[in-house]
Amino acid sequence: MDTLKVVGKSGQISLGKSLAGMGFVVKPLPGGDILLEHSVVIPASEHWLHEPKIKDKLARADKWMRNNAPQKSSLSEIEKRLDDVA
Repeated sequence: MDTLKVVGKSGQISLGKSLAGMGFVVKPLPGGDILLEHSVVIPASEHWLHEPKIKDKLARADKWMRNNAPQKSSLSEIEKRLDDVA
């Protein structure tokens, strides 16, 4: 169902609490109409996490973590293995 919204004196339109916190791109259209396009913003510093190769690696790591329970580890054993490699 369509709803009429009126721009208030401050230049704002309330879209309702169900949309609170969501991001939108405002796209002015010919003829004065405006399109609000629901969007998710990814910080530039995190963009690399969404590249296909990285997403695949993260999915494999997630699967490995679900199939391998955490175990106690010994720092001295890890240090010994590192010394053996070096």
